[in-house]
Amino acid sequence: MKKAISFLALYLIAVTVFSQKTLMVEKIGTSRKYFYHAGDYLKIRVSKQDTLLKGKLWSIRDSIISISELRPFDVRLTEVGSVYKQFSFPKRFAVYLGCFGAGIFAVIVANHLINNEQVFTPDVLYISGAFIGGSLISLSLSQKRCKIGDRWKLKVLDIQIN
Repeated sequence: MKKAISFLALYLIAVTVFSQKTLMVEKIGTSRKYFYHAGDYLKIRVSKQDTLLKGKLWSIRDSIISISELRPFDVRLTEVGSVYKQFSFPKRFAVYLGCFGAGIFAVIVANHLINNEQVFTPDVLYISGAFIGGSLISLSLSQKRCKIGDRWKLKVLDIQIN
């Protein structure tokens, strides 16, 4: 009798538990799919107001998502114009490269000041400028725009994907 009651209780608990909704951006005809859960960082462009929203994905419902920086802002899935996929490695690489370029700039300028030479010479701009330019290029490659339309689709899944 205890086994039957335990089984019935576990069955009722399993039936009442809802899975976490998942926001999926997929490219039609390929295997590219990006998944977002509540709490993930998301950057989208809303078509109607032409507004760029950045923040954490607060909640996912059937046809509305909420994005919050300070307070939740509701957006209909039909109003989303594009989703920006963020890549972490190029962004971190850009930050490190930019810091290294600024550090090289500071060291060369300090060396020129100590030796009573002209401060801004071509070597200062060539060396540090190359690192800062590489940083800007890497920063621009750290996100990809997925324009929602014929090629990219935005869907809400009611299953948990790890």
